[in-house]
Amino acid sequence: MNISDLLHDAVGDIEPGDRLDEIRARTAHPERSAARPWFYAAGGVVLATAAAVAAFAVLGGDPSSDPGPAHHGHEQETFLVPAYFVGDTPRGERLYREFDEAEGHDALDAALARIQEPPADPDYRTPWPEGSFGEVSISEHGIDVERTSNEPMDDLAVQQVVYTLQAAAGERLPVWFWLEGQRGNVPVNAAPQNDVLSLMSISDPAEGNAYEGSMIARGRANSNESNVLWELRDQDDVVVADGFTTAAGWMDKLYDWEVEIDLTGVPAGDYVFVALTDDPSGGAEGFGPDSDTRSITVR
Repeated sequence: MNISDLLHDAVGDIEPGDRLDEIRARTAHPERSAARPWFYAAGGVVLATAAAVAAFAVLGGDPSSDPGPAHHGHEQETFLVPAYFVGDTPRGERLYREFDEAEGHDALDAALARIQEPPADPDYRTPWPEGSFGEVSISEHGIDVERTSNEPMDDLAVQQVVYTLQAAAGERLPVWFWLEGQRGNVPVNAAPQNDVLSLMSISDPAEGNAYEGSMIARGRANSNESNVLWELRDQDDVVVADGFTTAAGWMDKLYDWEVEIDLTGVPAGDYVFVALTDDPSGGAEGFGPDSDTRSITVR
């Protein structure tokens, strides 16, 4: 499986839906800024999803005649993979997506390895330490992934694995978790995007990118009337530029958005780019706008 397979237009509705040239653009800036981590608080109380996932009990299933995830024997390669990580939103913990380079035997293996390492964006985190998983492969019944521990799996952590592997596969294949040669009783499918993803997500810029003259920002959002708000904030949290654009749709899932930002007149330095959903209630419903941030440098 190669990156072209990963991002083929035939699965454009599957995360990720970004075009290959757009994703390459995010890695085209070798200089990374040393801007401090910055967390955008949008109001509301951060809630944790602590419900244990029991419906697909990894243990307790009858031994399957299927041998389980395939064991790789060839050399590792570097892949550009979509990886989902946990972050805080006004609605509690949700998943955010990064595109990162990772090593593996194929795109699935690389993507699984990536979520066992710290994310590039310091606002995100992963509950899966290195060594949480063994082999991963695609079989006739879906994606097989081998766990190395029988520790309970949080529901959002499970969805992190499912979204990451389905994006790497380019299909909404069911994910089967294995432990000690036994397959779980039932597979896990992706939960609705509105239930587990942050309603605002930035694809570009990548954390630490540097720009001169202008920059293109893009991502995915589910925002009231498709409105996407953006701000550029300096290190004193002062807004030096702002504006808005629209996403391709709203309500049922996340849709693509994109905006070109003129940086003429913005002094050189480190900034935080912020993208927010539109919140017509002003937080009256107990939430605030969903947001995502990236630390960037203007030259």
